[in-house]
Amino acid sequence: MDQRVLEALEYFSSTRHISLYYEDLVKNRTKLVDVQDFLRLPQMELTSRQVKIHEGPLSEHIKNWDDVNKALRGTMYEKFLHYNDY
Repeated sequence: MDQRVLEALEYFSSTRHISLYYEDLVKNRTKLVDVQDFLRLPQMELTSRQVKIHEGPLSEHIKNWDDVNKALRGTMYEKFLHYNDY
């Protein structure tokens, strides 16, 4: 996946674009202002009707938690296993 991202960035290097990650939007709501500015839209308060449907640690919701935990341990994705704010 990382290779595909690099290829896409290279392919669109001459095109006006912005790199945006969902996690950045969740942690920092001012990123939405950056997106509106990039799209040349008027700044406005944005809301979502999406709601969190699961409470508690992910380990309570993932049947093969030990396998997932083991597979992601030591990778750049490990931090998401213990992040409850999504």
